Amino acid sequence: MVDGLDADAYDALVTAAETYRAALVVRLAGEAGLRTEEITRVAPRHLREPESVAGARLLAVPAVDGEGDVDRETAVPASLAADLDRYATSEGLDDDEPYVGVSPRRVQMIVSETAARASSLTDAAPDGRVTPSALRKTFARRQLVDRDVDPRAVRDAGGWESLGTLDPYLEPLDGEALAAAFAGDEASDDQPAERAEMTVLPGFEALGDPAGAEPPAAVAAGLIEADRWAEAWLVRRAVGGERADVTAAAGVDPASLADRGVTAGGPWLEAIADGAPAETDGRRETDGRPAVAVPAAYEGVIHGSLCVVAADGDPVEPAERRALAALGRCLGRAITADRWRELLHSDAVTEVEFRTSDDGAFLARASDRLDCRIELASTVEVDDDASRAYLSVDGARPQDFASTVTSATGASDFRVIETREDGCSASLRLDGGSLVRALIDHGATVRDASAADGRVRVVADFPEGTNVRPVADGLRDRFADVRLASKESVARSPRTESSLREGVADRFTDRQWAALSAAYHGGYFDWPRGSTAEEVADAMGVSSPTFHNHLRKAQRALLDGVFEDDAGRSIRGDAGAADADSSEATR
Repeated sequence: MVDGLDADAYDALVTAAETYRAALVVRLAGEAGLRTEEITRVAPRHLREPESVAGARLLAVPAVDGEGDVDRETAVPASLAADLDRYATSEGLDDDEPYVGVSPRRVQMIVSETAARASSLTDAAPDGRVTPSALRKTFARRQLVDRDVDPRAVRDAGGWESLGTLDPYLEPLDGEALAAAFAGDEASDDQPAERAEMTVLPGFEALGDPAGAEPPAAVAAGLIEADRWAEAWLVRRAVGGERADVTAAAGVDPASLADRGVTAGGPWLEAIADGAPAETDGRRETDGRPAVAVPAAYEGVIHGSLCVVAADGDPVEPAERRALAALGRCLGRAITADRWRELLHSDAVTEVEFRTSDDGAFLARASDRLDCRIELASTVEVDDDASRAYLSVDGARPQDFASTVTSATGASDFRVIETREDGCSASLRLDGGSLVRALIDHGATVRDASAADGRVRVVADFPEGTNVRPVADGLRDRFADVRLASKESVARSPRTESSLREGVADRFTDRQWAALSAAYHGGYFDWPRGSTAEEVADAMGVSSPTFHNHLRKAQRALLDGVFEDDAGRSIRGDAGAADADSSEATR
């Protein structure tokens, strides 16, 4: 027999994915049967609906050595297809732009890192030696054994050469199984994967409705549309951390949940604390019915946990738990996006100041050792686990700062943009996150960040009324001595409310904003240029054409905000000349 992952180990692996992209990498191999190289090639244009089967989705797999040729097509679960669509939309991907635009080696590392994290979270997880090849084996065994799919379909979907190649995945059939097969006995055809897609898909659909309610309420209401779930609710940790607050509920009144003891604690708080699904069966809080809670999280920020209660006594299937975990990640991202929008349009904000001298914060350590002052101009996310920080350094020579980066853990790739008599402008890669990045992930706008004498000071704005206690607690998990130095409600200035950035910020995708920010802070728009386009692209870890693509679209969005009136009518002059000038500007 060829080894693959059992259902619990695979579920633990998907749940442990720290980012949306990491989860897609695992699922493309484990649920679509893609090879390592193929994962890096599939793009939105490859996903389609077949004409003959309603609700099904097919993914064309580009040939590894071909020039745009398609090697085969594979069927993808509805929940995976929905995740691919949502990811393409949120990242602003072009039809030809790969979902996972990294090297095959990076794909292998993502799977390995996710497996290592899963092993640290649960005993059901696989060991850290999981590879994309092992996930393909999992795909084959799930289709052939668990779902009894025609071996010819599995062969063609996975790109295996012959039916004989699949023999190691199949257990020999005993007499009873042979009799059932030839009799056409379908009594044992459970098909839990399809059930999960049908019972959880309404939650995904509700989340994608732009005219719907706020994300928590919309998802809860969507879930109970399926007969499978009697109740759905979202809880968050209350101030102090020992109790829960119900923020949205469907199928049950929040007061009833409080009467049943939901707010006093339960597996839903475990899901928040551990960042992993937690199940319960027979508890008073769920009226004795099976239930599962999954974290609503995005980029390491856990906004709460989504809980669903079964309408009958059937336990929650592994496939259902996996689909709910994916829904929880989508919900976490939607909540973060809502906070950003609320912050963008609010008349008043909660201004907070955090300080830390934690040696794990590189800027604190560097300012102490070099006796210099560092102003942080911007951070741009360049990878799942890293950011590029753009700095202004006063009181230290570039070569001394470069030496500090070389000897540091978590900092690398130091690049000088401009040299001054007493300092420099530069950028560097920060692995493992930063205090600024963590605050942005919590939905804040960072207004000021600096380091001096071994201490980092960050001033950020949150939407008015935000409870910053959980934010501070989350920051302390990463930087032990972070303290909240001040907090106050302040009115936005008229200049801020009417600023160009607020007027056009919602036009950018994350990638377009990252490209524009990296180009600006990298000196690309200076004369003479502080960095070439190739240097900025290399610092971001993307190809030059990809950088140009996102930068060009960001520039167009920016100029649309300047040259279009409120009714959307263009007041530009010669559109052709404008396009030509814009093209020249990106070269």
